Amino acid sequence: MKSLVCFGLILMLSACANSSGVVPLGDDSYLISRSEKGFDVTGSAVKADAIKEANKYCNSINETIEILKVTQKDMVPFKSDAQAEIEFKCVAKS
Repeated sequence: MKSLVCFGLILMLSACANSSGVVPLGDDSYLISRSEKGFDVTGSAVKADAIKEANKYCNSINETIEILKVTQKDMVPFKSDAQAEIEFKCVAKS
């Protein structure tokens, strides 16, 4: 029984992430929307993960990121996950 309770607590505390991936918005701009589950996850941590994902995308096409807009929300227990969205462009490296 103790191991079952411990497993349940570990499962609840572990973070699970969902990402939209890179979504083209037109005019050479893109959106990444992420959410992460877990009691220790903050909106700023999700935002950082989204920025890392955007950087990886821009680097893959040999450009650098220019952030246009960022939103983030902390999780609300038993109500909503931590969330973040970033809009960005990939621009030529100077």
